[in-house]
Amino acid sequence: MSKGFLSVSGTRLALTVDLPELERSLSWSQVESLMVELGHRAPAEVLALVLDEAQERLVQQVCGPRRAPRASSGVGAGVSAPFACPGCGARSAFVRKGRRTRPRKLRTATGLLTLRVWHVGCTAAGCGKVFSPLLVMLGLSGRRRTDRLTLDLAELGTQMSFARSAAVDRMLAGTDATAGQAHAAMADLAAVLAGDGEPEPAGPDAIEPDQFEPGDQGQDEDRDDPPDEPGDPPDGAVAGGRDAPVPPAPARAGACGDGRGFFTDPPRVLGPAITRPLVVMLDGTGARAGRKSNGVPVNLAIGLTGRSGPVKRRRAHTHLLGLTVDEDWSMMGTQLQAVAPPALVVVDGETAITVLAQRLWPDTPIQRCWWHLPHGLRKALYADDAADRHVNPRWARTKCDRLAELLREQIRAEHTTAQALAAWDEFTATIPAGLNSAHAYLTAARPHAFTCLDPTVRKALACIGGPELGTGVLERLMREINARTDIGGVRWSPAGLRDTLTVTCARILHHPTWTECVRNLRPPSTITFRLQRFNAA
Repeated sequence: MSKGFLSVSGTRLALTVDLPELERSLSWSQVESLMVELGHRAPAEVLALVLDEAQERLVQQVCGPRRAPRASSGVGAGVSAPFACPGCGARSAFVRKGRRTRPRKLRTATGLLTLRVWHVGCTAAGCGKVFSPLLVMLGLSGRRRTDRLTLDLAELGTQMSFARSAAVDRMLAGTDATAGQAHAAMADLAAVLAGDGEPEPAGPDAIEPDQFEPGDQGQDEDRDDPPDEPGDPPDGAVAGGRDAPVPPAPARAGACGDGRGFFTDPPRVLGPAITRPLVVMLDGTGARAGRKSNGVPVNLAIGLTGRSGPVKRRRAHTHLLGLTVDEDWSMMGTQLQAVAPPALVVVDGETAITVLAQRLWPDTPIQRCWWHLPHGLRKALYADDAADRHVNPRWARTKCDRLAELLREQIRAEHTTAQALAAWDEFTATIPAGLNSAHAYLTAARPHAFTCLDPTVRKALACIGGPELGTGVLERLMREINARTDIGGVRWSPAGLRDTLTVTCARILHHPTWTECVRNLRPPSTITFRLQRFNAA
């Protein structure tokens, strides 16, 4: 048996480890399992003991000794408390109201924290508020899940299923997280990132009259106490979306913390991370959500501000500008109104995207993505049934390969825009006149196919290595989105998909609200502790 003492903030706790004698039957796996179990259980239990002693000292300081006459207590002495009454804001005139016999359970990033909290009553005129000073000071009133656990579960949920993210958190951090809690955490964090976070409950934890220890109510034992307030969910409730994660933001009318009340008019959005990008890329994809068999559209807008890194490992500096789910491209304009005209807009060729770019920034040149150009032509050729599958099934693919080679040749030969357009027209002439879809496609793409060759555009974007020729940076983001959302047999709700993509894009693109959230909820520890070894007698 091994004993040790842990000193944390002046509180000394004993730790006893029943380690068997070293013999052949003892393996390293057993010892390592002991350390893992200790790492899962010890933090929450140690913190519960430390907080229990700390709150007793706090109540002793503010209200005086237990069962002491009021004149000799803190009330008569006018002691100023380090907390304020949530009802009237008073910082003195508090009396003991006993300790709750039913433990308060709080799900934290290190496990389930079980506390028996002390309550005090405010004796200011017309107030009579009964509350827990510990929960008020720590900002835990009405909470069942801490903000850091919300962030951990949501971050895991952007990379794997909710069930798997909860399992990983249970395995690594020793929590009792469930898939439902992970889903609710995603909705809560998305609301906060989008500026719709639920504020702190109107009142802190109230107490029930029959939950005190007998004879432990101090001066006001016979006083009737109010029942639990609506903002305080039952202790046995599962931690869900009604927790208010991270520093609260103003809430819209009708919003609730479980993520179900935010998807009316208008839906919550992140907003542009920057307002002056050099290049704007617009593209969309689809996701299995809603009732339509084809799913719903997911549209993205990102801004490019530079590149860095080795020559063959250049890293693009990208920023989220807009995100819409189950909405057409016209709704993206609201999010992009604050974005200044960039030096270049890169589109995939969809008519709605081009119209949006021309409406938002009429003087900004538009570049068609060179990857989408040959692929779009192939679709147009097949729409015209130009493949002639019985005679030459590879005809359409050969034409698309020829167009791709034509685009690359303009860069290699450093042709001017006029020379490139002449080559484009020559290629268009090789398409039979009866293929109407192919000719319409090439005619519509011609004005924006070689914007990257414009000397003015090249000079403006020389600082990032030249104009963008495609939406490859955005396509990589979409691949990560599809990897998370395109799950066989799973169909998302538009609301749940919007929450997941909001948090996913904020994490991947380091949105300022995400960075601020992580900095606030994962600060470096400033509380010191010591691990000491004592020789037991």
